[in-house]
Amino acid sequence: MKIDSSTDLYGIFGHPVTHSFSPSMHNAAFRELGINSAYLAFDILPETLEKAVDSIRYLGLKGINVTIPHKQNIMEYLDEISAEARHTGAVNTVKNTKGFLYGHNTDVGGVLKALEVDLNLNDFTGRSVLLFGAGGAARAVLSALCIRGVKSITIFNRSVDKAAAVSEYFSAQFKNVCIEFNKLSETGKLTECLGQSDILINSSSAGMVGHDSLDIPLQYLKENSYVYDLVYNPRETELVKSARSLGHKACTGLSMLLYQGVESFEIWTGKKAPVDSMMKALIGF
Repeated sequence: MKIDSSTDLYGIFGHPVTHSFSPSMHNAAFRELGINSAYLAFDILPETLEKAVDSIRYLGLKGINVTIPHKQNIMEYLDEISAEARHTGAVNTVKNTKGFLYGHNTDVGGVLKALEVDLNLNDFTGRSVLLFGAGGAARAVLSALCIRGVKSITIFNRSVDKAAAVSEYFSAQFKNVCIEFNKLSETGKLTECLGQSDILINSSSAGMVGHDSLDIPLQYLKENSYVYDLVYNPRETELVKSARSLGHKACTGLSMLLYQGVESFEIWTGKKAPVDSMMKALIGF
């Protein structure tokens, strides 16, 4: 498709952002529907985020996805935040309507849809969850699982202060869910929690290409548990390989990327997203 002055521009803000599969996915959707639009990746340093958000208005970008490390900080520069994004405390999708920037969070619906499709997991009532990470993606996971009625969530993170802040934020909103936190280095507590957990989710960047993998003694994880790794590059992470070898249902986060992207696309364009074409673009990346 030819790009000219009439082409609507979309993109993703992150740092780093070279690993993103989103341009391939969204550009495939635009081509499939014959929409004169293009989606680009923008590497935005944290200290330039405010100016980057202003550029959405000045350059007339129609929509932006937001990834690490901007999902929380971008909120203060937007004009309005959806209830779901405010509830989660993070934004991953911005729609620009004549200079008015509206923040959404499509990660919540994306993770629930991915767990249902990939792991056949849609009943969360009374389940215990072990969650690695305390950033924007973790907030989406926490929001989704708390809404769906899990019994407890234990957060492990390198920075215990960050884990404490996230735990406090969600405990205040979901008083019926027991939310605890620990430092990742507390191996004794980790082993104990593994034996009590039905679901294990990695929402950190650990295991991503260029990052060290999590050192988790999965042999202590409760039998027949569910393991979901939000990392999708590489396609099969060490965490997922290990979990499958021990008989657990496990999957990486490619379909979460798909389903949050589907929701973003529909928010921006008002059109039904071509899911099959978007998935083919991700698989062929």
